[in-house]
Amino acid sequence: METRPPEVRSRFELAAARMADAWLRAGGVRVSTHDFRIARDFLERDGWTVEELPGVFVRLRCGDLLSDEMTREAAVLVALRRLVAPGEWRRRALRRGGAHAPPPVEIPADMAPRPWPRRRACSLGSPLPAAARLTA
Repeated sequence: METRPPEVRSRFELAAARMADAWLRAGGVRVSTHDFRIARDFLERDGWTVEELPGVFVRLRCGDLLSDEMTREAAVLVALRRLVAPGEWRRRALRRGGAHAPPPVEIPADMAPRPWPRRRACSLGSPLPAAARLTA
């Protein structure tokens, strides 16, 4: 019985193991320009549009799904998620978090402070505070 190796459909499939080994040895994720091009090609074949932004950030788009700004490293991690789970929803591939997610943006709100504290609802819907419900 002859076992054949699985068919390779993209250069990224071959490069992914090499990239992951390098990240483990280095103790962090670093993506070269060459590796990013390989991942970008894979994402574009998978139906994504990769938009390069000023600096080293990119934005991914697939249909009406648009990502936030992300680093090239984060985009390569999206490609890895698509490689290992191609049947997963594209939105799940864009999940946030991790060391390569951009920092949250603080948006100032032009609101006056409340003159009174926010009222909290009681857990049982009673207008009485919890302590009063226990003694009543």
